[in-house]
Amino acid sequence: MYSILPILFAILWPVKSHDLIAQNLGTNNFGGYHTGIDILLPLNTPVFAICDGTVVLNHTDYNYDSGFENYWNSFLIVEHKCNNEKIYGYYGHISSSFQKLDRVKSGSLIGYVIMAKSIKDKVTPEGIDRPSNTHLHFGLNKSFLTNQWGYVPSLAGVYKLGWINPITYLNISD
Repeated sequence: MYSILPILFAILWPVKSHDLIAQNLGTNNFGGYHTGIDILLPLNTPVFAICDGTVVLNHTDYNYDSGFENYWNSFLIVEHKCNNEKIYGYYGHISSSFQKLDRVKSGSLIGYVIMAKSIKDKVTPEGIDRPSNTHLHFGLNKSFLTNQWGYVPSLAGVYKLGWINPITYLNISD
């Protein structure tokens, strides 16, 4: 279920400690397909920018209108310039003081992992809450998406919407 990555990275990784991946890109969970990876981390773990970039959205800019509003309680989206290409980094479940149009430098501190709230289990009629583990949801996309990240209905949707596997993109060997 979990995979452990070695601590040998070709370029920056968004955290400097802990490398346990709880969920991969495309993994079917909670009735949808995952658009990034979940890195299990202790509360308040520092999160760093993978490349230079500009903040395009902070959680305070977003009007939650999806069923995941309790789960996606805090996130930051950064338009990065990595390896001379534009890519959007989606950093979920973090607190950050960065605001729209703030610049970030490669390796700079951009926030801290916070406790994610639970989500409603839509499978059971009782609507049982499933608590989530404390983690960083880290996704990469070639496009800026405001309401199509976290989970999508199908695996084809993951790729159609332009989600990229962060492990492959960041050249992490296993």
